[in-house]
Amino acid sequence: MLSPKENYRKVLAGEKPERLPVFPEDANFFVPSLWDPDPETHRDWMGVLWIDEKSGRMPDVVHPVMSSVAQWRELQFPDLARIDWEGEVARFKENYDPDKIDIAMIHSNGPFLLPINVLGWEEGLAAIYEEPEELEAFVTAIVDFLIELAGYIHRYVKPEVMFSGDDLASANGPFVSKAVWENFYKAQFQRIVNAVHELGARVEFHNCGNNGYLIEEFLNLGVDICQLPMPNDQLLADRQRFGKRLIITGGWDRIGEASKADASEAVVRKSARTAIDDYGKDGGLIFWDGGIIGDDQAATDKRTWLYDEVRRYGEELYRT
Repeated sequence: MLSPKENYRKVLAGEKPERLPVFPEDANFFVPSLWDPDPETHRDWMGVLWIDEKSGRMPDVVHPVMSSVAQWRELQFPDLARIDWEGEVARFKENYDPDKIDIAMIHSNGPFLLPINVLGWEEGLAAIYEEPEELEAFVTAIVDFLIELAGYIHRYVKPEVMFSGDDLASANGPFVSKAVWENFYKAQFQRIVNAVHELGARVEFHNCGNNGYLIEEFLNLGVDICQLPMPNDQLLADRQRFGKRLIITGGWDRIGEASKADASEAVVRKSARTAIDDYGKDGGLIFWDGGIIGDDQAATDKRTWLYDEVRRYGEELYRT
């Protein structure tokens, strides 16, 4: 039997795996602590307050810490050279399994969301049109920082996959038009992808909404894995169009019938098979529910049913 790492690598190489890989179960996942809010103030290094909600920890964009994008110049980016990287790696190694693949998160909010986190949605989006030069300078500084961070992660962790994230879409579609993407953001994301590839790692990009036109854009940038794109007719069409060039981490419909609190075992198990049939019949899928099921007893039962079916069907399918 292949190790989880070897099996994962088969999917990344565009091959049919021995069984369906599961994230994060099959991975050693490194997250740099610099993104953690202060445990007492609950604010991150940008001054943004983070609030624990049912759907997860979210930034308080109702009370932005900046009123103008020009204030970004007052920000103090963390000095990465002063971070205790040996300590970071030691924590990472506490539950390390050499048979699993090493994946590291560079960031989960990036060139698009970080300005919105500090400015709020109205000012953050308005800056694209009202202060484009100042916003571009801010975004460029963010990407410079993220590329430097990727370098430190490579030096100390040496992951096979680096995870970059920025929620550029909601359930209704991308937040920005294709013209704004092409003229303002595309080149900045290309810089991140290029930097990670130059370090010898694969790029996994997180965008957990209705991606629409963005899937093709991400693939054209050289993104190796698309994380949590919303399952829908467009994603199915993209799967058929791009084949296993489109590798997906996710696949599960997080807003479908199985996501409801009172979903039956039969519905939950069917949702697992549907995800695998739609996006992983011949490979190209790493299953993940997205980490939003919850922690109460009903959620625990749902997770048990879901992953039991994923493992059972995920092995049965690839044996045939």
